[in-house]
Amino acid sequence: MDEKTKITGIPVPAEGTAEYEKMNKMAKKAIPLILIIFTLGILEQQAFGMIFVNIGKQLGSEALAPLITSIPGIVLGIVCVIYGSLGDFVSLKKMTIFGTLLLVIGSAIGFILGPVNIWAVVIARVLQSAGGQVAGSVFLVLVSKYVSKVSRVIYYQIFVAVFRFSAALGVVLAGYVEKIDWRWLFAAPIVAIFFLPSLSRNLPDEHAEGAEVDGIGFTLIGLFAGAVTMFFTNMNIWWAAASVITLIAFIVYINKAKNPFITPEFFKNPAFIATMSVIFIGYFFSYTLNAGVNAIGLNVYGIDSAEISTLLVWSILLAAVLGFCGPLIKKMGRTTSIILALSSMGLGLIAIAFAIPYGKVAALLIAPCIYYFGTSFFYSPIVDTATLTVPAEESGRVLGLNDLIQAITGSIGVSLFGGMMSSGVMSGGSLFGTKAGAASTYANIFMIGGFIVLAALAIYIIFHKTIYSRTREEIKDAE
Repeated sequence: MDEKTKITGIPVPAEGTAEYEKMNKMAKKAIPLILIIFTLGILEQQAFGMIFVNIGKQLGSEALAPLITSIPGIVLGIVCVIYGSLGDFVSLKKMTIFGTLLLVIGSAIGFILGPVNIWAVVIARVLQSAGGQVAGSVFLVLVSKYVSKVSRVIYYQIFVAVFRFSAALGVVLAGYVEKIDWRWLFAAPIVAIFFLPSLSRNLPDEHAEGAEVDGIGFTLIGLFAGAVTMFFTNMNIWWAAASVITLIAFIVYINKAKNPFITPEFFKNPAFIATMSVIFIGYFFSYTLNAGVNAIGLNVYGIDSAEISTLLVWSILLAAVLGFCGPLIKKMGRTTSIILALSSMGLGLIAIAFAIPYGKVAALLIAPCIYYFGTSFFYSPIVDTATLTVPAEESGRVLGLNDLIQAITGSIGVSLFGGMMSSGVMSGGSLFGTKAGAASTYANIFMIGGFIVLAALAIYIIFHKTIYSRTREEIKDAE
């Protein structure tokens, strides 16, 4: 066997064996606590992402306030791929302990020093983001390896529901930030320290025999992700050059290294590439929707962010409730669920554009529900599909790349569309009867976003056979 392909990851016991049943029971005991830690991390991300302007004003550093969101966002995109990939090689127990301690330390720094200096807030949020993401990555790796194939989609749906409820709570808190002391938001994740004894008993402690952490590979992919994110944040030519250079360096490295964490074969896998393309295009507008809805409320209807969040939160809560429809998705199958999801997401964005002339309730409450309805049916089947394009021992790397792609595509989308909204492009009118000005700008941008998502649907349908070609026998009954 070629030396480069000897170590593929921690061996996963076959379903039905005594070892698998043992690992399955341990995973089910650990998952609830992992989800609580994940919830705390998402809550922090959503809340601080909405209130960073208030914090900057209070600390007299308004110009630096965006760093509270941008720098942790870059870090989050980088660690997503690292943690998911490490899940194939290193102890999930050690990963979780490390991440939880990082989350708690960051929270303590923010609670104690945050009100003193904005850099303390930035550092605290970086540590929280880097630490809290471990829980999300470990959950996905646990499910992909130690939960039966027929039940995985249900767990993925629970994951989506937890994310949505956390996001909804964050939106509500952000909308009414003037009524709370933001410093206490940092205190909430400290409770995670009490979960460590139980997690230590129930998380796998295996590592891949003979495997070494690919520090160079992780560094290069991290630098590439950071450079791409920074480029689409400020469109600086130097960040563009850095993106190209780090990408070339990464490609050269994985082709020359003895045991890279991800091999060139990943990118020669048509099923994997097609699935990742659907994910990249399907999530392109994901970060833009809330910002766009907020802009419509402020600049078209003249209402404040508190009222906007009160309207928007219902669509997010709908997605959260539908997040528990795992059994329905299991019955519908992956193909039907993904087609329904992308259709609803694309049409939902177009519906927002159509609803703008009909008032704030139609545009900010009812129409976003269509988009968020679709998101509830997209995440779990597309992630499950992605993991099935590779052997189980390599699923962690696919999950990590999936998270990285979602972070990068969302950042690119919000940067491009955010710039278009702020510059007032396409303001002369729209197909939806909006008046010239801001309303037409938003209507046209949401229409474009809708067609982009529908393009992902077209790619999925066209390349459907390719996507499922490597796992046809295993999943033919679940499609």
